[in-house]
Amino acid sequence: MTNEMKEQVFVENQLHSEIFFKDRIAELEDKIAEQANKFSDISTIGTVITSIIELEKILPVVMESLLSIINAEVGRMVIFSDTGKVTSSISWGISEEITDSIINNEGMNIGSYIFKTREMLEIYDMASDRHWRVESEYAHIKSLMALPLFARNQIVGAIIVANKINGPHFDGDDFFSLEMIARFAAVAIENSNLHARAVAQQKMETDLEIARQLQKALMPDNVMDFDRMKINAFNSMAMQVGGDFYDVVKLTSDKFILIVADVSNKGFPASLLMSSARSLFRAYVNETDSLSEVMANVNEQLCNDSAMLKGMFVTAIMVYLDFKTGILKAVNAGHPPGWVSLPDGTIQNLKSGGPFIGQFPGMKYVEQTIPLIPGSRIFIYTDGAFECVDNSGKMLGLRGLRDFFEKNHRLPTETFIDKLTAMLDNYSADPDWIDDTTYLLAEIKRL
Repeated sequence: MTNEMKEQVFVENQLHSEIFFKDRIAELEDKIAEQANKFSDISTIGTVITSIIELEKILPVVMESLLSIINAEVGRMVIFSDTGKVTSSISWGISEEITDSIINNEGMNIGSYIFKTREMLEIYDMASDRHWRVESEYAHIKSLMALPLFARNQIVGAIIVANKINGPHFDGDDFFSLEMIARFAAVAIENSNLHARAVAQQKMETDLEIARQLQKALMPDNVMDFDRMKINAFNSMAMQVGGDFYDVVKLTSDKFILIVADVSNKGFPASLLMSSARSLFRAYVNETDSLSEVMANVNEQLCNDSAMLKGMFVTAIMVYLDFKTGILKAVNAGHPPGWVSLPDGTIQNLKSGGPFIGQFPGMKYVEQTIPLIPGSRIFIYTDGAFECVDNSGKMLGLRGLRDFFEKNHRLPTETFIDKLTAMLDNYSADPDWIDDTTYLLAEIKRL
């Protein structure tokens, strides 16, 4: 070959190489442009997905966008509970029955596999795969990808796509797109869950506040000034609602019933039992003047509902005041003793009665009777008024409350209540010891 011919061949090779590289560069530029467009689309989709709050709207947007991006024929997205149970799902051309019929050699379907292993699954050719098979005769699954969804390192769902439209199987670009959209979807699901929990919490707090107001409405005013008697009372709940209550029932112009009771629990369950007990007391005090009968009847009714009570019980003290006959009667059902200070300074305990109510049917209760004397003070309360500790960890105790009563029982009723409340504020240092607290002081002005 002559030098001239060699030079011509060299030039032609250079031209072919230049054309090849130009074509290759153009191909790469197209690929880069395609990838850039895809990234832009994924970013836009991500922005849309993460801006949606309602879960039922998130799932179809994710599924439709994903199938379009990776050119998949069908897909399904599921949301898991903490135990792996599917709580929500969206299917796009593939039913739950079909995805559940895709089984591995251990007999595990795709959803269970993803939840258990927390790993992605890729099947290039279902017909020849050695580990997975389709048991449904209606399924036409050729290739498949499945990816778990994570939020705060917890698996919350999975995305399954099947059958590449423009190829035999999915490739690395498809997996990347799936992974990116899955991350956006997981964020959107977490946002939706947080929003749902916040809404539920707000609703619960609103409902509890309404329940608290209703419960407060069941109790009389904390200041009651009758012609022959003045009453000041205090009630505080450890939670929004509680199990303590007090009541003042005016039977006639001459007869009154004072009640303070305490349910052996706190919160909503206690409040329900409190409302039931209050209704029972009010029903039975209008049937008889015998406090022992009233307490026994309330006990029987609560015992009939013992399955509902789930171990809860009620302690209570009732005081009957008859201004016409000058008699004070009291019955105590497992409750801290009430105290009556007489004009001469002596203090009598109101502790006769029987056990707490609501657990033992057939119980009998004993009444205590003392004279009703003008100038007397009657103090009844719940254990929250003395089972409390100060900053040093010292409990006030029943003895401490009794000392306070002995020193201050001659104060005006409102002053007594205010002073006791101020003292108990210093015994609220430990939240574990904060309980529902109720106390009532009645001053007998005249017969």
